[in-house]
Amino acid sequence: MVVGARGIPDVEGGAEKNAEMIFPLIASRGYRVILVGLEGLVQRETYRGVELHPAPNRRLLKTDKLFYYLHAVKLARRLRPDIVHMQGLGASLFLLAYKAMGARTVVRYGSADYTLSKWGVIGKAGFFAAEMQARAADAVISVAPSLSRRLAKHGISKNVRLIGNAIDVPAAGESTHQSGTVPQMAKGPFILFVGRVTMQKNVHGLLEGFRLYQQRTGNTRHRLLLAGGLEDEEYVRSLQPLLGDNVDLLGRCNRGQLEELYGSCDLFINSSVHEGASNAVLEAISRNCPTVLSGIAENRDFGLPERAYFNQDDPAEIAGAMERALADPDAYRVDRSKFMTWPLVAEKTLKVYEEIRR
Repeated sequence: MVVGARGIPDVEGGAEKNAEMIFPLIASRGYRVILVGLEGLVQRETYRGVELHPAPNRRLLKTDKLFYYLHAVKLARRLRPDIVHMQGLGASLFLLAYKAMGARTVVRYGSADYTLSKWGVIGKAGFFAAEMQARAADAVISVAPSLSRRLAKHGISKNVRLIGNAIDVPAAGESTHQSGTVPQMAKGPFILFVGRVTMQKNVHGLLEGFRLYQQRTGNTRHRLLLAGGLEDEEYVRSLQPLLGDNVDLLGRCNRGQLEELYGSCDLFINSSVHEGASNAVLEAISRNCPTVLSGIAENRDFGLPERAYFNQDDPAEIAGAMERALADPDAYRVDRSKFMTWPLVAEKTLKVYEEIRR
């Protein structure tokens, strides 16, 4: 049973992309896989062999997560799964309840969200309780070496396995995702950012860097396209003075649209101050985009050349990275052979299951 991915397929988010890619492969190996998602984000009963169960989308203590996690526990009591795979640290809030039912437990540690200032006292207390319970998990899957080191500092290391995310390798002519026409502004030269428009993605810093890049170079041909959810309305409003004529907020794009955007962009940029193992970065690498990244530890785990990184807190460095990469794009394309594929991620996850069931 999978808890912590809000839905599949084509639901925005790292836990959701990971779940969409690996659990159909695990189901194809003979496992019965039941994914507990959220009502409204689960649109069908099954997806490529994975059974989808929509939990009621209700808010409790100002969040939809708590009721969702409680619903998953109730479902587990009825189904009695052999393994409960939690797709994020927050989903392990009730890990001990699953263990009391006799289930083996796996926690995927995809990012250290609890370090963000946006969480209040209740939220941070919940993450702390979840982390304490992760010590009792049969296995913790860390998606990046920097996250493994963070866990080790908190005394969690013996049950940790390192399994990152992967690049996409679609078969020739294959498209498994909903298609869609990209906006007209994507027809000309553009720089692409993919991710929810939030403080942790440092969109304000990116906009300041882009404006400085235009001032330095006089380049007004390139647009900056931001493809990602706009649910953080207060933050989006704060960006309005920075948008300018050559910046477009596209909102959430489906995977078919994203594939077209990756295939057409002159440069992909990730300016985050907080990440896990970013699927957007790996998608850009998959499609051979020239790529520049903020210099946070999780992005450095990708092992790109030093020239591909910039100080995310300095708009001048962001502008400089844009200028360098657009002047010599081939120097900023990344060797895809060094990254895992999703079948390998699924295989490594299956080995974890086999180990904990012995």
